[in-house]
Amino acid sequence: MIELTYERLLVPLPDVPGLVHGIVSVDPPMVQCDGCGLVATGPAGRGGLTVILADITFDRGDGFTERLCGECRRARGLDS
Repeated sequence: MIELTYERLLVPLPDVPGLVHGIVSVDPPMVQCDGCGLVATGPAGRGGLTVILADITFDRGDGFTERLCGECRRARGLDS
């Protein structure tokens, strides 16, 4: 299992051009929550696993475009 590190930033980081929203770095791989600024960072070369394991996801049900961590999804009533 890979280990992720987390930090909360007060400003949004820019997306990596050409990648989906919320991916803010590829080396090291980093994904950021739009709600609270939480950034998950994984080990180099493990970008796909970082995105999956960070649990900072889009709501896939209604066209919602923000990328949110579990805490922010629950606070907005998007997660049960």
